[in-house]
Amino acid sequence: MENNQNVNNRLKLVFPSEEYKDKIQEFVEEFRKNGENIIPGSGGLDRLPSFEEWIQKINDDLSKEKAEAKGRVQAKQYIAIRTHDNKIIGVTQLRYRLNEHLYYYGGHIGDSIRPSERNKGYSTEMIGLVLEEAKKLGIGNVLMTCDKENKASARTIMKNGGIFENEVENDGKITQRYWISLKKRFADGRNKSNHILEKEYKNMRIDNEEFKGNISLLDIKKVKFPWYVDEEKRCILADNFKWLEIYPDGENYCLTVIYDNKENVSEWYYDIARRVGEENGIPYEDDLYLDVVIVPDGRIHLLDKDELQEAFEKRELSKEVYDMAYRVANRLIEKYKLKENIEELNKFSRKYLEILKRG
Repeated sequence: MENNQNVNNRLKLVFPSEEYKDKIQEFVEEFRKNGENIIPGSGGLDRLPSFEEWIQKINDDLSKEKAEAKGRVQAKQYIAIRTHDNKIIGVTQLRYRLNEHLYYYGGHIGDSIRPSERNKGYSTEMIGLVLEEAKKLGIGNVLMTCDKENKASARTIMKNGGIFENEVENDGKITQRYWISLKKRFADGRNKSNHILEKEYKNMRIDNEEFKGNISLLDIKKVKFPWYVDEEKRCILADNFKWLEIYPDGENYCLTVIYDNKENVSEWYYDIARRVGEENGIPYEDDLYLDVVIVPDGRIHLLDKDELQEAFEKRELSKEVYDMAYRVANRLIEKYKLKENIEELNKFSRKYLEILKRG
């Protein structure tokens, strides 16, 4: 049986099957007794005539072709089961991509907690588990929505990292839209934990005429294996490398300066970002796929255009954000076509490398 369990061991997600028929029917009945005929995130459980038809429907939805033939999107249905007593606590559906309606009003995730188990933190846990599944599927940005009046749902979304974007109206109902990034990259190297075995991390906040923001140093002592890129197999990660990471306030990028084991620059790597921020004192960038790479001989590469295009086509970002990514990338490319700007960048990064090494 397939399942996903959270770190607190309170809930696990299970794809529904015949063995859960009685518990699922009892789950639905509780909603009806509470005067609720709609169960969001149930994949039609609240409206299909029989349990067997629902099972067939959610199995069909696993197939992109079968789902689209019925005018739906590919999706996976889950029931959330409490581990200590196997009680069904909630239902949730993960949609693999968004159509026009879901982009504005439904989002990637629908969910419900049974009436008797609400206000116990289960919704936050259940959504956290679904987000883990979304990340496995390569979904970089998850849209969640809720009615404006549903303050509890909004709090749950925000607890899982949701950032409010806007409100939209449909037939007099106002829906709030939130984005949850699954592509945050942190300065302390946690995203490379499968590759970096030993490291030291330092960060300093800068606020002067030259720069305002965070600058971090990731001193990489030991790695599992080196990384090589580009035609000449340039190394960007190995034992005793240093990554100087620069997070400027108010910009849609962060810069990683990669120094080799002799402290020569291997490359300047700009990650285009939806936003730059801090979480628990650690700088991060909310990655937006595009990257601009500058190598010491002056060559400039624009990377991952296909990933940005795919995310746009899957409606994981708006046309405004898509255009912004290219606007920022093109500005950086034009700037560093001038040799003197690369030289200035080298001086700046070297200065703060030395400061952080001493600090």
